[in-house]
Amino acid sequence: MSRSRFLGQLALTVLAASATANAAPSLRDVSDDFNAAIDLWKQGRSQEALDAMSRILAGDPDASEVYEAYLSADADVLTSFMAEGEQYTIVAKRLLERASAGRRELERDDDRIKEAVSAYLSASDPVERIGAINAIAAAHGEFAAPRFVNLLADDDDPARVRSAVGGLMGLGDKAVLPLVAALASGNETQRRNAAMTLGFIADPRAGAHLLATAESDASDSVRGAAAEAAARCGASGSAASALLAQGNAYHARSSSVLFDSALSDVVWSMDGARLAATDVPAAIYNNELAKDCFYKALALDRTSIDAAAGIARESVDIAAKLDTLAAAGMDVADLQVAAAEGMLAVESAGLGALDRALQMSVASGDAATGARLAAVIGAIAGQPTPGLNAAMSGGGLSMQGEAAVALAHIAVRSQTSAGGNVVEMLGRAAGRRVVKVAVIIDGDAQRAAGLVEALAAQNVLGQHAGSGTQGIVMLSQLAGVDAILVGDDMPDLTADAVVQQVRMNPAFESTPTYLVTSNEELSDAFGDRINGSFAGADGIDALDDVFEAKLDDSRARADALAGRAAAALGALARSARTDISGAMGGLEEAISGRGDHVAIPALGALSEVGGAGQIDKMLAVLGDSDTSDAVRVAAADAIGAIGSRNALAEAVAGSLRDVISGDAPIGVRSAAARALGRMNLGGPARAGVLEAVRVRVGSSE
Repeated sequence: MSRSRFLGQLALTVLAASATANAAPSLRDVSDDFNAAIDLWKQGRSQEALDAMSRILAGDPDASEVYEAYLSADADVLTSFMAEGEQYTIVAKRLLERASAGRRELERDDDRIKEAVSAYLSASDPVERIGAINAIAAAHGEFAAPRFVNLLADDDDPARVRSAVGGLMGLGDKAVLPLVAALASGNETQRRNAAMTLGFIADPRAGAHLLATAESDASDSVRGAAAEAAARCGASGSAASALLAQGNAYHARSSSVLFDSALSDVVWSMDGARLAATDVPAAIYNNELAKDCFYKALALDRTSIDAAAGIARESVDIAAKLDTLAAAGMDVADLQVAAAEGMLAVESAGLGALDRALQMSVASGDAATGARLAAVIGAIAGQPTPGLNAAMSGGGLSMQGEAAVALAHIAVRSQTSAGGNVVEMLGRAAGRRVVKVAVIIDGDAQRAAGLVEALAAQNVLGQHAGSGTQGIVMLSQLAGVDAILVGDDMPDLTADAVVQQVRMNPAFESTPTYLVTSNEELSDAFGDRINGSFAGADGIDALDDVFEAKLDDSRARADALAGRAAAALGALARSARTDISGAMGGLEEAISGRGDHVAIPALGALSEVGGAGQIDKMLAVLGDSDTSDAVRVAAADAIGAIGSRNALAEAVAGSLRDVISGDAPIGVRSAAARALGRMNLGGPARAGVLEAVRVRVGSSE
């Protein structure tokens, strides 16, 4: 039997075993379409069956409807479909994922849970009891766990406790995190029984927490039960080290701890002897679990710099993700208030912990979190830190740029000089123009190459990923994306799966996304999940309007970094301890066609260190009526400052006279006049200036 066939049969068997009479009925269109696709397969029309399955996915059917369709399907037919070939396997696995997600649409109706658990506890027949717990697991999953966990504290009814343990074992991996939370119960019996049950389930995610209980619990019996259970889960060694490793795995969203069936939108804690669920957005679910690991590690080792660093890193990441969700239009104001409280941990963690958190971000390639940590460190550090130096040597332009800004301000405060690498990076960050970017996720290399070429003709950078997984990773690494092009031919994922991942990411859920396909029926099936479709490079004109759109949130942050970099260069120039000539090119790039927040500080820096070589570009800014008055004034002031130090060509004075006598606003003309006043002009030239700007104050008939 092939691996694909085996996996298909196994997954379908699990799904079918979880069926329950309480499951919602499927809508006819999904079931009918699915059955029609199966019929095509039975008739030997394999390509048509594949296309039909792909259209079902493109329509983004409700996961519970896919689940119902699977329950009524012929397992032999479906697994033979999986074994047909690569694309068939990809599509079938995607359908299995959607069906599994249907099982995650769990009911939180406590009355129904109570009734179902009571039926389970009262059942005397083993077969009946197995059926009851399967029904509970399918209908309620982790939300049924509290009814069982609460019974673990019962000292008077061992049979009832054994039934509760059996129920939790029936819930399987869905009971793990509620049971982990129960290890913090104030009831010794409940803690011991929770530890024992985790050992019976033997899920590796519980191992580190059991080690912690084995090391720290006040009860000998609980410590013994936890130690035995930890061994069953494959855990050994230092609990603090294991918790740190698990916290890092949660932060990185590792599949070892966040596999599909382990995803949730609640985190569990103990309220006395009872479990309580706290709703959290999916975007920060991993951060909350990671933070719990780091806090437990810190409780075991009060001197652990890595634990404190982990807490700081998660707090920064949570705040950043909530900002992104808010920018995407989600109402997360209350959560942001809580996150602001959480940021107190960042501010009080100490420089050592913060810098260690930055080093962790550099090592893991987490540029977004690292950039924010660098900014925090830059505001409090008195000298360069290992983390800032590490961030300077790698981790993406955003992290490197923020580290350079931090090091520049540290140099100014400490009255020392900044390194040449800092100056160079500040110049790059200040001069960087946020380009238009399109990500192409397509397994058809030839088609993708044509798209990249067509985009380049429109001055758009096309970034190509040859698989769905590579594309998702690429999106997480780019500072800003204007459009996403998803091909209908990938070696690992369906187009539907990629589009769903894009829409689930708050940073890209509103990013225009197009399907690259010549299959009009497939395109139509996607509906409003995509912004349109085209077959290849010839359709690239459809993106014209997209590339005229304003900056998105992540690109706006990159633009803001340019302004901070320019301001940092100005501060270094005024301190007169650092040679910033290495950033001159970036500063020149930053003065034209940029926002005031970038151009004005860049001109301020050039006024301190610029020379005759920059004058022509400044004159162009001064004379540009489309540029803001504030930038034009800054340009005139910079020209005057340079002219006070250097002998400039007489043509410069002529250009300034033209501005003074022209139709520019009086503030701009006044700045040009001040510039002329500061320049080293000979007597005849100065007289010529006065004659050119002569004005008679009075009125005429």
